[in-house]
Amino acid sequence: MLSERFSISIAEVIIYSLLLPLALFVTIRHGMPNSIGFFYLCIFCCLRISAAALGIASENENHSNRTNLIWSEILGSVGIGPLLLAGFSLIERVNKTCNPNSIPRTHATRMLHIPNILALALAIVGGVRLSSNTPSQQRSGREFAQTGITIFMAVFIIYTLVCLATLRAFASVTKGEKKVVYGVLLAIPFLFIRILYAMLAVFKDNRTFAIVNGSATALLCMAIIEEMIVVIIYCGTGLVAPVEGEQKKKKKEEVGEEKKGEEGEGGRGRQRMQQISP
Repeated sequence: MLSERFSISIAEVIIYSLLLPLALFVTIRHGMPNSIGFFYLCIFCCLRISAAALGIASENENHSNRTNLIWSEILGSVGIGPLLLAGFSLIERVNKTCNPNSIPRTHATRMLHIPNILALALAIVGGVRLSSNTPSQQRSGREFAQTGITIFMAVFIIYTLVCLATLRAFASVTKGEKKVVYGVLLAIPFLFIRILYAMLAVFKDNRTFAIVNGSATALLCMAIIEEMIVVIIYCGTGLVAPVEGEQKKKKKEEVGEEKKGEEGEGGRGRQRMQQISP
């Protein structure tokens, strides 16, 4: 009989194999550097397919050789980083279209990349050491993982504040970019649940949330489903959000029409003045 994790891994391979072409399409649609956020989704999908494939391969491993299982769990535990990076890029894109008051928000979002990458590195090192059979390695691995997840949570809180600050300036956001704001805000609760699961895994000494051989149900309900929802939201946002070139062209056309309207009204006004004057 197939294990729960094996079934979940098969589902992940199928779903992310479908989402990867969609993420690639959105990335190409928007073009670099505007699509960097969507490019992170491509990286995330590749990570998830690799992790799930290793999880499937681990079913045939004996208990003395758990290499595939360990790397499957490690790759599965580093999904927070790329999803946050995608969110940073999307909200930064929105703030670029706002008034000059958005400059501090844009700089704050850019600065978040540094601690996010640091947290990602700590999470990977922590995951590798936690999978060791040596108690000292496991202790240091837990410390690395706890530090990494704490940084992730701090980064997420700042990111959420930046999103809320952007929402306060919603009136200055262009019509097309408002769709991006909706997508970013919609994904925040699911990102929080995902980070909360990671915190429980490294801070709570509970078998249910263990990184290796933890509860498949908890993993599915608090991590895997949330990640899929975030990827779908971001990809959907990329499909409905305007491409920057098209948006600038549309804006120029609107400005041109306004100028023509003003010139037309001015001409009609002069004609009326000429008719009235003796």
